[in-house]
Amino acid sequence: MGRQRSGYPVSAHDELDADAREFLAVVNDFCQSRVAPRAQEIDLTGEFFPDLLAEAAALGLQGLIFSEDGKIDPAMFALAHETTELIASYSGAVALGISIARLHGYLLAAYAPSEIRDRWLPGLMDGTIRGAFALSEPHSGTDIRAGRTVATTIDADTVSITGEKAWITQSPAAHFCIVLAKLESADRDAPTAAFVVPLDHEGVTVGKDEPMSGFRGMPMANVHFDGARLPSTARLHVDGFRGMLEGLNLARLDAGCYGVGFIRAALRETSTYVRDREAFGKTLGDLQIVQEKLGHMHADYLAARGLLRSGVESFAAGGGGDAHLISAAKMFASDAAMRHTTEAVQLHGGYGVHLHYPVQRLMRDAKITQIIDGTSEIHALMLGRAAARADWSLIDIHA
Repeated sequence: MGRQRSGYPVSAHDELDADAREFLAVVNDFCQSRVAPRAQEIDLTGEFFPDLLAEAAALGLQGLIFSEDGKIDPAMFALAHETTELIASYSGAVALGISIARLHGYLLAAYAPSEIRDRWLPGLMDGTIRGAFALSEPHSGTDIRAGRTVATTIDADTVSITGEKAWITQSPAAHFCIVLAKLESADRDAPTAAFVVPLDHEGVTVGKDEPMSGFRGMPMANVHFDGARLPSTARLHVDGFRGMLEGLNLARLDAGCYGVGFIRAALRETSTYVRDREAFGKTLGDLQIVQEKLGHMHADYLAARGLLRSGVESFAAGGGGDAHLISAAKMFASDAAMRHTTEAVQLHGGYGVHLHYPVQRLMRDAKITQIIDGTSEIHALMLGRAAARADWSLIDIHA
């Protein structure tokens, strides 16, 4: 672990240097001065917050994993995910808005033709452009191979996309989306490609915003493609399924970081509350049963951070990361976040279910993390299959 301050870890990443820690201090000030005062309003009204995303971009948050020439800088992934956790501890919606810009930018920087990359990536980094990640469909969420969106070749220079994508985060406020489509056929095993599609393009319609119970303020809608014609150069230079799964692994790491941030916030809010709240002649914080609950919360926070650290390191090493490790990190962090934000609500008593107290928002946001980017059940299934096939007598089970 990193250095300690008041018994609390500053960083889970030993390699963060003084400059990185100074940057985190700037981000923390942004969270306390700009994000925290708006978090409740954003949650209650459900209104989008482009001004905060612009301020985050001015600090360099969206562009954190990119070098000045727009190339991916793996050395910055650890710091980027530290900022995601920190921001999520004040607002899950704001953390999501920042991290998905990195996700879209990552795919563009890694696989887009130069003209597509140059059109969209600078705006993603400076906050003037927003993207969307169009993967799920109304009848196929976790089962990506069941998708029916198809790209048909018109001629050597043109393709036509028809289909519908569902639950597409930020699409009502986005300028483009990265779309997974099957080529020529909707057959389950048809080859796939990923295309960068402007959302104001003819044949593309973004549906009505469908707000969720958590991450409120971040718009979401279905996106319809009705014979939308695109130049063949809009295609990413990667097998569509493989490229989108690589992006999905990055999204899963971000979702895990949201969960860790929610546990961090639950600790912050609950420890403050129990120190001040008196019952039966002593503070709640003096009660052994309350200390035990906080102890489990703290232990899971540290464990989730450690798993996320390993997952981030595997992704930064290339190849899309260790899928099993990333699944474990995402599942553990999101499930722990749900457990402990629920416990935080319980420890707050009547205040815990009051809309003016943040713990109920943390609980609603935590629930979403158990569902997005692969449900906890599907991650457990994948890990269980791997466990059933593994030779546990090996010294290094990953060898």
